[in-house]
Amino acid sequence: MLRSEQIRWSMPDSLCSVPDEGGKWGASDPVTEAAITGAALVRHLEDFRFASLRALRQLHRALGADRVAIGLIAADGHSIHEELAWAGGFGRCGESERVISCEAFAAEMSAWLATRSCMLEVEIDALAPVWHELSCDHLMLVRGGRVVEGRGQVALVVQMRNPARLADGADHAMALLLDEYGRRRQAVRA
Repeated sequence: MLRSEQIRWSMPDSLCSVPDEGGKWGASDPVTEAAITGAALVRHLEDFRFASLRALRQLHRALGADRVAIGLIAADGHSIHEELAWAGGFGRCGESERVISCEAFAAEMSAWLATRSCMLEVEIDALAPVWHELSCDHLMLVRGGRVVEGRGQVALVVQMRNPARLADGADHAMALLLDEYGRRRQAVRA
């Protein structure tokens, strides 16, 4: 085991563990665990981009996703500019300059941005024009609280064939990862 994998993140028990059938608190779910471990890696490793890609790889596996990316939601909510991505199969991993148009689901996006909710799930119809760009049936967006000045709000873009069943608090754990990424990104660029 790598030393970096041994880093622990202090979180309230309500986010780190989920109750088992007997109502006792036990091990966390894979998505929450991947997000919290990823946040710890991003916070503590010197090369935060490497740490972020490792976190994306862990989330990719835990969510059973086709592709996972960290990007920035434009202030108007009409697009997401990706920065890092992890994909399965022969998909490209690493730095990304892809811009995702949110016009096909603009109503859902606007309503989501007006709330305090961390996560938005969008069904993508195969006949929709955005399907050819995203090539997934289900899109999950998670946003952190950090806004990168002049660029937008940090977000996670998850492309899946089927919706993931997330444990309570998993979206907040992913938002913590995004906040750490945004903090480190700003510190490096400052």
